[in-house]
Amino acid sequence: MSEYTHSISSIRSYIQKIYTDGLSRSKHLSDREIEEILTNIGLFKFKGYVRVYKNDMCSHSVDDVLILYFFDKYLTRMIMDVTSSVETKLKTTLVELCYKQIKVLPNGHPQKNNPFFYLIQDNYKLVEKNDEEVEFSLNYGSVRTWKNSEVETNEHESYLHYGLYYKDTYDFETNKQHFLATETLMKIHAGINYPPFHYFIESATLGTVIEIVKYLKIGNYDVLQKVAAKFGVANANIDFTPYLERLKEVRNRAAHRERIFNRSYRSISRVRQFHRISQGLSDHKFMDVYMFLFSMLGKIDGFNNATEFEDGEILRLFDAFKEDHLIEQDSKSLTTKISNDEFEKVKGFILNRMR
Repeated sequence: MSEYTHSISSIRSYIQKIYTDGLSRSKHLSDREIEEILTNIGLFKFKGYVRVYKNDMCSHSVDDVLILYFFDKYLTRMIMDVTSSVETKLKTTLVELCYKQIKVLPNGHPQKNNPFFYLIQDNYKLVEKNDEEVEFSLNYGSVRTWKNSEVETNEHESYLHYGLYYKDTYDFETNKQHFLATETLMKIHAGINYPPFHYFIESATLGTVIEIVKYLKIGNYDVLQKVAAKFGVANANIDFTPYLERLKEVRNRAAHRERIFNRSYRSISRVRQFHRISQGLSDHKFMDVYMFLFSMLGKIDGFNNATEFEDGEILRLFDAFKEDHLIEQDSKSLTTKISNDEFEKVKGFILNRMR
């Protein structure tokens, strides 16, 4: 292992360095405009896009790098939108399945129609951790939204946010005595006004929801398998966990504004229509991931192959990118200044690394 060497360079000196390294100057922006753009982007992030062209710097320009960056920024926005839709479907499916199951429990069962069932320890599989099996628990970070606190009302709001309303109206100790008095609970954090299951899931992060889906069970009712079936993975021999982990992976990369278009992603076992139309695609590249997200939403039945999906959904992204007002502003109108030939060159480069 070598020692890290830190060197500080200014934006202006870095721009000159990449010119020296072979990158052509912009045909459409002055160095001053580029400096202003990089002030907003940050050198560390921008360098990641320069490195994409490191093996052929002399064949590319600063314009190419900036278009690459701004398209990836636009792509991030689209990924956040699609993954949010999948998250909403996941939460809705989870709540509906669980409430349906506790509703059909026999009369007299302590969990029948019990909206606090998720706090009962026996309703979870054991978790493998450091080669040991331990009991499932919700860490403090996943429940702190429900910390007891005084509700500060805003006279301009017509009604309270559901979380504030709940905390102002109900208390956990009362609900605990009524719904959970005879049950062994998971680790309960002090000062938390644990809400009914649907309240909790609505406010939970995607990561927390995924952990609950993976480990929650109600008697012999395996929630993971039931949720999987709702997302088209009905074969019990196909593990749905990698689907959830892939969803979390791409969502986290988008949320932290990492590069999206040319990264490698965890692969999954493709099934049904997703398996049929993804033939020829790498199973760990972006195009497969984008198709995967559409399959989770049940939106790929109209496609016969990967080419149709690319023509219908991927190329649409490039057209919308060129028309995006916010991107045009951020790029100092570079997206409208570049020629069609210049744009098609970068577009082809991106598509090649998406497949």
